[in-house]
Amino acid sequence: MANTVYISDVIDAPVEKVWSVMRDFNDMPSYHPGIRKSIIEGEGPSDRVGCVRRLTLSEGYVVERLLCLDDGNYTFTYEITEGTLPVRGYIAGVRLHRITNGNRTFAEWWADFEVIGVDRDSMVAQIGHNVFAAGFRAVAAKLA
Repeated sequence: MANTVYISDVIDAPVEKVWSVMRDFNDMPSYHPGIRKSIIEGEGPSDRVGCVRRLTLSEGYVVERLLCLDDGNYTFTYEITEGTLPVRGYIAGVRLHRITNGNRTFAEWWADFEVIGVDRDSMVAQIGHNVFAAGFRAVAAKLA
């Protein structure tokens, strides 16, 4: 059964600044507390569609492929190709929108996936709170 996690937030910084933090597919350890290390596999830049990163998490790892990077629309999508998270068919994305009142950013992070072998509700909550919401809070703190 497919699950969707969707988290949105408002970050008190211009969309260009939020994008400059989040767009580098290899830079999550610089802001996200749950990511210990990121390595781009193979050759090439971390903003090339198709590049693959290996993230070392607090516990375990994931390998993710960049599917789309759209600077004009402040969005990227990626998929998990392997790892220790009990998920399958994991496709996720981040979208940022300019809020003109106060020059802030409306941020969205979503994922569709199947949970395998563990409690569905706890895995959905873990991804929503410990990955997406924690990531947005960390970006906001970095830009404060």
